[in-house]
Amino acid sequence: MAIMKYYDEKEAREYYKVRVVRKSPVKPGVRVDRSALRIQTLAEAEKIEKQLSRELDREVMTREIASAKWRKLVEDWNEAIFKKDIFTKPLGPSAQDEYYKILKNYTQDWFNLSVDEIDKTKAWLLLDRVEREVSIGRRKRLRTAIDSVYSWAILSGKIKGLTSPCEGFKSNRKEEEKMPEILTLEEIRSLLKAAQELQHEWYPIWALALFTGMRSGELYALQWDALDFENRTISIHRNWTNKTGYGPTKGRYWRSCPMGDQLVQFLKELKLKTGNTKFVLPHFQLWTDGEQAEILRKFCVGVGLPSIKFHTLRACFATQLIRDGVAPAVVMKICGWKDLKTMQRYIRLAGIEVKGATDGLKLLPETEVMGRVLELFGQ
Repeated sequence: MAIMKYYDEKEAREYYKVRVVRKSPVKPGVRVDRSALRIQTLAEAEKIEKQLSRELDREVMTREIASAKWRKLVEDWNEAIFKKDIFTKPLGPSAQDEYYKILKNYTQDWFNLSVDEIDKTKAWLLLDRVEREVSIGRRKRLRTAIDSVYSWAILSGKIKGLTSPCEGFKSNRKEEEKMPEILTLEEIRSLLKAAQELQHEWYPIWALALFTGMRSGELYALQWDALDFENRTISIHRNWTNKTGYGPTKGRYWRSCPMGDQLVQFLKELKLKTGNTKFVLPHFQLWTDGEQAEILRKFCVGVGLPSIKFHTLRACFATQLIRDGVAPAVVMKICGWKDLKTMQRYIRLAGIEVKGATDGLKLLPETEVMGRVLELFGQ
């Protein structure tokens, strides 16, 4: 910005002129330049200078937004998360991958639009369509992903003067809670017995998952140095994903899992079989490729058990502990949960909140009750 006095020879008098230049700090190609001449007083020149500054600030912002394409913004956001940019919301590798795929899948029609063209009408219609045609859960994840991109773009200065177009969207639909996959104690025993008798190569992986409640990535990363046979504990502090390799656990903190008699014996036998290996469990290529859920589902169906995913083994572990009377707070520590809402699901699955509640109900006449008991036992 500059105010300068100059002499007009034709009119033989002095005037003031103002020149204001603005450049975008985030878009190198965006530059605006404007001047005003023949201003008679310094006070008027200062007033015009302020006015031009405001106008050019708005123009730079408009050009910045117009040059910010949605496709580029999504790619830059994804890269920023990989680089742990301070303006991004921390996401685990699996969540980041899921959000990125959701954005590519459902916002393709926005790819060639600048962000100022993506208004609430477009966003709300998209969210409503995904909710109706797919699920409420998918709509929630899509909104979270879109909001994450806008939040990062605004905080990092990529866009200005905008908010997420999803802001204000509300739905009256309620998601029906589905019964989680789970195995009974007898089904757990049947699974392990069948796997052991058939000498299935995944038997030690499934057994250790059911004995410890560890996640797939934690089991994959488990090394023998994490096992303390003297104190009968397993230190769980490593995780593995096929996106980022080895790192800390999902919650980014270590925890301990106690070892019972059967688990100690199982691990000692496994150690004798595996020899001086670094890792406790074998790293099959299908496990490395992320096919552990499909392998388990196919095996369960093949032996006549309910089809379950690998992560369900963790739920089975937690449910059995609760049914055995282990305090929920202890189960949360062993499994590494901080969210009580997650724990409540397993408490409901275990049925301990309602166990015995109907034992006092005696509604049928005494003679009829006895008659039915006798019929059942064939007397």
